[in-house]
Formats: sequence, C-alpha cells, structure tokens
Amino acid sequence: MISFCPRYVEPRIIIRRVPRGTRGTLVTARLIAQLVREGAKDFYVRQKAIEIFRAYEARPKDRFAEICALFDWVRRNIRYTRDIFQVELLHTARRMIELKAGDCDDMTILLGAMLMSTGHPVRLALVGFRPNKPHVYSHIYPEVNVRGRWVPIDATVDHPIGWAPPALWKRICEIEKEDIICSSKTR
Repeated sequence: MISFCPRYVEPRIIIRRVPRGTRGTLVTARLIAQLVREGAKDFYVRQKAIEIFRAYEARPKDRFAEICALFDWVRRNIRYTRDIFQVELLHTARRMIELKAGDCDDMTILLGAMLMSTGHPVRLALVGFRPNKPHVYSHIYPEVNVRGRWVPIDATVDHPIGWAPPALWKRICEIEKEDIICSSKTR
C-alpha cells in the first residue's frame, strides 16, 4: 500500500499594508478570494476534501452530502483562534489543514477552497453588527450554491448550514476567475 505523505511546505509570509475602513475590508476580501482560488487549485486541499467525503460516506454526485461533510469537518477539526493582537493574519487553505486553527477569514478560506476544489460554487459574505457604524464589516463567511440557491455556511459557530448571523450590514462578494465583484451595500 502506497501512503501519500505531503512534504512540509514552509509558510510563505507576505506583509501588506491595507487601508483603514471599508476600503481596507474590501482589499482584505480580495486577498481572501485570491487565497480561496489558489487553495482550490492545490491538489493537497482537493485530496483532503475527497478524503473527508469518503470518511463521511458522502455518495458520489450527492452534492449536498459533500457540502455537509466539509462543513461538519471544518467545524469539528478547526479550532477558532483569533489573530495576533492588532494584526490581520490570513492563512492558506493548506496551512489551515496543517495548523487546524484560525479565525473566520481563515475558516472561510479553507472551506471555500475545499468546496471550489470539488466543483461547488462559492461566494463571500461580509457582515457588520454595529448600528452606529454603517457598513463596517467585522465578520466573513462563505455561501455555497445549492440547487440554484445561495446558502450561508458559517463554520465558526454552532449553527446548522443555512444559518446566517443577524447582521445589520451585509455585502456579497462573488469570486470571479481573477478578482472579486462585491455588491453594493445592503442592510
């Protein structure tokens, strides 16, 4: 029996300055979308997703069972851990599989990359909760297309697929081939 042992890849650290406020949030969302796209093309990430399908006994072509398996695996195996104090830290999907810890953007990158790597369309939802700060976004989670309907999948909380946080502000960002397209602000 041949066993696949992934070689250790030294984490690539890139330091970027992003603007403050909504403009900075959109720059960060663009970086997250880029990491989702890159992760979706990483064979190790795809292999892990397929391994999860098998472990959860998701039947071939049962797209919803695949989504449920990946969502449940991320919730059970990735520890929610905040970023370094006063630093926005983004991990690649591969690094998240190795580290098994990260915050909402890291879990979005991992879940989004595993879903996209197995043929599931994904987009990003940016949300904000402060009534006195319109369109200040403080949380992100992926949405996946299930039978023509976009469904929230927030793996950072103990809620089922389809639950979305009660946000005051929401902006949807479509992950395109080379960039993201964010909708206008919504309440």
